[in-house]
Amino acid sequence: MAGKQVKQKNAGMTQLQSELKEETFHRVYLFFGEERYLVLKMRDNLVRAAVSPDDTMNLNIHKTAWPDVSKIMDECLAMPFFADRRVVLVQDSGYFAAGKGKEEAEKLIGLLGELPETTILLFVETEVDKRSRLYKAVSKAGLSVEFEHPDEMELARWVVSQLSENRIRITKGALQMLLERTGADMTMLRAQLDKLAACAGEGGTLSETDVGGLVAERLETRVFDLVDAVGHRDRRGAISRYDELLRMQEEPNRILYFLGRQFNLLYLMKVLSQKGKGTVETMKVMDLRYSFQIRKLSDQARFFTTEQLRHAVADCTAMEQRFKTGKIDVRLGVELLLVKYSRPGEPVRGGAGAS
Repeated sequence: MAGKQVKQKNAGMTQLQSELKEETFHRVYLFFGEERYLVLKMRDNLVRAAVSPDDTMNLNIHKTAWPDVSKIMDECLAMPFFADRRVVLVQDSGYFAAGKGKEEAEKLIGLLGELPETTILLFVETEVDKRSRLYKAVSKAGLSVEFEHPDEMELARWVVSQLSENRIRITKGALQMLLERTGADMTMLRAQLDKLAACAGEGGTLSETDVGGLVAERLETRVFDLVDAVGHRDRRGAISRYDELLRMQEEPNRILYFLGRQFNLLYLMKVLSQKGKGTVETMKVMDLRYSFQIRKLSDQARFFTTEQLRHAVADCTAMEQRFKTGKIDVRLGVELLLVKYSRPGEPVRGGAGAS
């Protein structure tokens, strides 16, 4: 089969699924990309389609950095044992990274032209330099697929399709809450869907109450709510949310980190909005995946001035330095910041910490 490189959002997933169904395999594959859940899922699907689950004789696995290339070559050139195919899985080898393992990578390039029809060599990598000779050689000889994060609509459709396997429906509000509480992370979503499906039962419907009761909020989400209280100048509410986080055994230094991160995101949102940047460009600059994240940040940013947010970011940074140098207890430091920025009236001036 002719080799090619495709992105999952375009033709990669479709082509892979077609090959798995028809059992028309390339001799070499490379799976990589930012959506690790899809990378590993398609790895498992390919292995299951090519060899029997209990066929340990024809499945060779290498999951260490810089594996022995000579051993990989011997395994690839060996005939399968009473089976149609042999799979050699090489995961996170490091040979596709920039400027590393060039000598061994050249050996692998030489191997590609010698692979028998009975061998499937599968690379699953975290770090891939598309300029490397090995990447180009694998893409030419086989199939390289880059798995990107699905967009918001694709992710929503995936959730709905997973639930529909058990004839379970989910309301629009519940779906939105689920994406927000999991940070739209597919690995976390998959785990939560199993729990939600068990709760709903076959043919059931999932509501916001179900999701709210079963899917815990991440620290980032709770800090967002805390900053919401600050934005509304609800000092009591902000301190109450902070105390709740402490009761949940969250470390004050982690809370401070996410507090500073949230103020920084709001500051960037404010600046980009003032420059007239659209949603797509704003998502790219802020390294955010989904439009619902932009909507929530935009709504929250309205309660702060640009100047106040700039000072809040500086104060969080200064507070972190003060706590690291032993000049203040971090638990008290976070509380001082919350009191300062939930103060009613005019935006406060920044300073060294929360003075």
